[in-house]
Amino acid sequence: MKNSEIISRVYRFVKPHRGRFFAALFSMSLVSALTAAIVYMVKPVMDGIFAAAETVAIPIVGIELSRVNVIYYLANIIIILAVVKGVFEYISNYYMAYIGQNVTKDIRNRLFRHLMYLSLAFYMSNPTGQLLSRITNDVQYLEKSVVKIPAKLIKDGFQLIFLVALIFHMKWKWALFSIIGFFIIVLPFGKFSRMLRKIGKKGHQKMADIYDFLTEKISGVRLIKAFSMEKEEQRKMHSINQKFMDIVLKSERIDAFQSSLTEFLSYSGTAAIVVLGGMAVVTGRESPGTFFAFLAALSGMYLPAKNFAKINQQLQRAMAATERILGVLDHREHILQVENPLNLERFREKIEFEKVGFSYRPEAEVLKDINLTVKRGDIVAFVGPSGAGKTTLVNLVPRFFDPCSGRITIDGMDIREFSLKSLRHKTAIVMQDVILFNVSIRDNICYGQGEFTLEEIEKYALAANAHDFIVKLPDGYDTVVGERGVKLSGGQKQRISIARALIKDPEILILDEATSHLDTESEYLVQEAMDNLMKGRTTFVIAHRLSTVRKADKIIVLNEGRIVEKGTHDELVKMQGLYNKMFEMQSI
Repeated sequence: MKNSEIISRVYRFVKPHRGRFFAALFSMSLVSALTAAIVYMVKPVMDGIFAAAETVAIPIVGIELSRVNVIYYLANIIIILAVVKGVFEYISNYYMAYIGQNVTKDIRNRLFRHLMYLSLAFYMSNPTGQLLSRITNDVQYLEKSVVKIPAKLIKDGFQLIFLVALIFHMKWKWALFSIIGFFIIVLPFGKFSRMLRKIGKKGHQKMADIYDFLTEKISGVRLIKAFSMEKEEQRKMHSINQKFMDIVLKSERIDAFQSSLTEFLSYSGTAAIVVLGGMAVVTGRESPGTFFAFLAALSGMYLPAKNFAKINQQLQRAMAATERILGVLDHREHILQVENPLNLERFREKIEFEKVGFSYRPEAEVLKDINLTVKRGDIVAFVGPSGAGKTTLVNLVPRFFDPCSGRITIDGMDIREFSLKSLRHKTAIVMQDVILFNVSIRDNICYGQGEFTLEEIEKYALAANAHDFIVKLPDGYDTVVGERGVKLSGGQKQRISIARALIKDPEILILDEATSHLDTESEYLVQEAMDNLMKGRTTFVIAHRLSTVRKADKIIVLNEGRIVEKGTHDELVKMQGLYNKMFEMQSI
């Protein structure tokens, strides 16, 4: 993105606070004007100290005072100007901080909201650590681009304008000579900016790699310990960290060179004026006050130029971070709703898959020409080799993905015509990898379903075979389960997820490998709970253990994204096909 486009889009977030923004802008202009005024006071002060005349003219007001009185008078003026300057500086700093915090809060909220509505396909290609880096590290840099850097640029810019006007007012010939040095300082900024922007983008990506690495390794620390891989993971972390440091140091080298060059040129310009102005004072052509005031103004003018060099590095990093954030916000991989979607009131007859095809990438089809009818109340099981497309197929029902071809209908109506909320309200999922949040068991069971009394929650927990173990926990239903339910066993987590599905009271149920990782006792309790859950509901079951699907009304055998067999358990065994082969292998 071009800088102008990034600034324009960020300003949209600033726009609601434009009143405070312009107040801060006005305050900063006054601060810069008062800075120039204080510098201008140097002339009469120096003339009062060094001039031979008994009286000294006070600028602007046009009065003359004795040399002694002028010193006291100007000292008081400088203090008053400094107090007024401090008040306006406080106003500008506070308002810019207020705007910055509100803008970053709004962007962080918008970024999270946007992420919540992106499809699962987006998360399959964007690791968690990368996204965390956008929300935390990149947003932190964006705050600088919204508040700290613009505030410095505006303040220094105004100061530069007022001081340039001041030196031209005092001695335009000296000013012309000085301004050449200033332009020499500014010229390299364009090249440095492009270099720093490119390095900044690489730096943010490397920081995102660190986030990604840490997220993965901390969540998988049990596996690391089990295989004694602590040293190896430390080596990888050292390598990733080193790459990030190399990029940061490259940026710092450019910044250091830029700052040194600016410093050298500013001192060279000051030295030239010392010679030019000093000779004018020695020969009596100019007063000491004019020389010292011009030198003070020149020093104040070069200071913003040196600040621009320092700010340039921060600005390019901030612009690179902002570009990465806007890139996520521009991502449009949503599951879209039609205008005025219908509300799925009740599922009455059947769900149909009509010539459904799907692929995550254009060159690799995952599902091909799927035709299937599921009647209300049926239990339909999907089996087949790993990678056959079973999970992808059932994920199309609640519209976690949309078919690339064909359609899925409920009672003859394309599911894309229904609102996502009503469709998903009718659907519940019990997954192989149970997701529990780090809140109480009560909150996990009621998640997304509003408030329930403890008696109601206990009723559903009893049906899920979860009540007995819950009441034995230290805080019962108020026990906090830890990150991803780490304080509970696999079977316990699975039964809580079944209670969560029961309390939702869905019409369509998806069971994705729900018992594949459980021991015999836990599997029995979970299977009994699932039997309670499936009563009267249309159920899609994915299972590797074929013994768990023998009672299904219909078994669908998938292979390489196609339906190769369908029927009951007995019918499929008689076919002597893929299902029978799989069944015999598991029976050995």
